[in-house]
Amino acid sequence: MLGRLSSVAQRAPRRWQASSQGIDYSCLHQLAPYIGKLKPLIARELLGQFTSPGDVVLDCFSGSGTIPLESVMLGRRTLAFDTNPYAITLTRAKLEAPPSLEAANEQLAQRLLASQRRSRYDQRTIPLWVRKFFHPKTLQSALRFADECIEKDDQFLLACLLSILHHQRPGFLSYPSSHLVPYLRDRKFPKEEFPEMYAERDLAPRLVAKLARAYKHGGSINRSKVLRVARIGVADLKLDYEVDAIITSPPYMNALDYVRDNRLRMWFLDRSTVDYSPEPTDRQMQSDAITSAFASNALKYLRKGGHCVLVVGETVLRKRIKTHPAERMLAQLTTEYPGLRVERVIRDEIPDIRRSRKTGAATKRELVLVLRKE
Repeated sequence: MLGRLSSVAQRAPRRWQASSQGIDYSCLHQLAPYIGKLKPLIARELLGQFTSPGDVVLDCFSGSGTIPLESVMLGRRTLAFDTNPYAITLTRAKLEAPPSLEAANEQLAQRLLASQRRSRYDQRTIPLWVRKFFHPKTLQSALRFADECIEKDDQFLLACLLSILHHQRPGFLSYPSSHLVPYLRDRKFPKEEFPEMYAERDLAPRLVAKLARAYKHGGSINRSKVLRVARIGVADLKLDYEVDAIITSPPYMNALDYVRDNRLRMWFLDRSTVDYSPEPTDRQMQSDAITSAFASNALKYLRKGGHCVLVVGETVLRKRIKTHPAERMLAQLTTEYPGLRVERVIRDEIPDIRRSRKTGAATKRELVLVLRKE
């Protein structure tokens, strides 16, 4: 199959290219931004084709939690793991959302009141690269609220806070900056011309508005379908039972900078986060090690006859390096785990609106590798 994946791949349904607006999806899918996340429609169709209600579905690279959330809403039982703390916060937030807007607002009122009683931070202990994004009073409120959520293990409200952390719109907390990747836009919006964008921003009304958006559409979550969500790497994965399907989008070399692009949100989760740190998949050897761990420590839990569905980039051209992660990953998996059989390959063109970078960097086409355990 190596070198021939594109030629044998069937084209994805045209509806995969369409907008998700007007489709019956939970607004929890849009709880907070995350680069390179899977469309709910694709997750729903893959789950519908390769699993049945009541099945146990494993996503060991859960990212923003799209597959676990759709899995639960379709009546499947879900297991979700990732090593990125922001990914786990998002996944847990979606699966642990309060049952109603009223319950969420009541929970918010409690957290806000408790956070106001917390000690103030010494500004000098906060890194300069973090301080430059916020009015000092706004930063104090946001930090104390984050600490309260972390102490109470309230991942839902913590994710809501992270979702409004930075943007130039009035409903967000930072000085004018980009939404997805944190960088200041003070040249486009100089302080002397836009003083209102540099004023203190009250946390409470912005969180109330965020909750209203989160509960605008979508049913409540059946938490009994959530078997486990944890910050665990695939090399350390341990389960006590088989799973019916593995559906996931594994990281591959040199594609996206999850740590750098989420560094401000991740700093609120872990204060040891620095302004920039390398990705675990920056080098081919590291990427291959993740694939090898998946082959030896995830596939063994897949029941015989069960499907392993992987969403992987076809070609990545970035940082002057060209790679073919889908072909490399498939070759490595079938070599290290000969019991896998290729059942189907689906080619999905990624439109500009779904790319994390307007230049089209990283990958313009994904391949869905449908494998079956014989």
